[in-house]
Amino acid sequence: MRNRLASRVLAAAALAMVFTIGFFPGTASAGTVLAEACTGMVIGNIGDQVAVQGKDLADVVRAGAAEQEIFLHLNGVDPAKLAQEISNQGVLTVAEIPDSAVSALGGDQVATAVTQALRSADGLGLVADQKQKTLDSIGHHVAESCGLTLYAGNYSPPAASPTSQNAGAPPPGLPVPQAPASSGAAVPPRDYGNTPVAVPGLAAPPEAKYPAGAPMPNVLSPEVSTLPGETQSQADVRNTGNASVLAGNDAPTGAVQLPMLLAVVALAGVSAALVRTWVLRKVS
Repeated sequence: MRNRLASRVLAAAALAMVFTIGFFPGTASAGTVLAEACTGMVIGNIGDQVAVQGKDLADVVRAGAAEQEIFLHLNGVDPAKLAQEISNQGVLTVAEIPDSAVSALGGDQVATAVTQALRSADGLGLVADQKQKTLDSIGHHVAESCGLTLYAGNYSPPAASPTSQNAGAPPPGLPVPQAPASSGAAVPPRDYGNTPVAVPGLAAPPEAKYPAGAPMPNVLSPEVSTLPGETQSQADVRNTGNASVLAGNDAPTGAVQLPMLLAVVALAGVSAALVRTWVLRKVS
């Protein structure tokens, strides 16, 4: 009986936990994206933590500490111990993915995380001044050796602002340019009301085309169509080759001309010859 009651209590607790998780889905925190090394690229979502494994930084830490080491660790600097210490840190969080499609994570940010993790580690030196020099040397090597490119997989560009949409509009007071007629846009009809001499559909009189007293050198006179200083006889244009109209309008209406008669006679002769040839062939 007691076992049955205990199983019912456990089942009720499990159901309560499932319903609690289902009704509060937003309580989950941002995830952590682990880089394969301290260089390269990392792809995650906005707000995800970017982390680097300590073992991937061990060689760089060892090289930076070795520059401060004195023979047989006489000054207390132990590069091997510091490399093991950073490996034991496991995962180091160095940044988070910002709200940007692509961003760069500099090596100095990775160096800050490394020096913070090693600040109280053994093997930095015997005195405080030496410990700081060792940390500075390690940070310099990490900053030069590391650098990541961060990609936000769920990034969406912001919508265009109204200011940028109206950037191409002309300033107030200036006319709006009309699209060419070939583009299909409606173009307002032209206004000829201010044209002094040309009116659509009407021919202007000569005195309107050529106002009296207007200086118009080397222009034909509208009345005589001659150049200034040229007489009417010089401006005559004769027919090329002195061609004349052929006669033929004097013949009476309905009269048959000689060429037509000759054609009819020739056609009759040819027809008679063909008939005679056909008849002879039938008889033979």
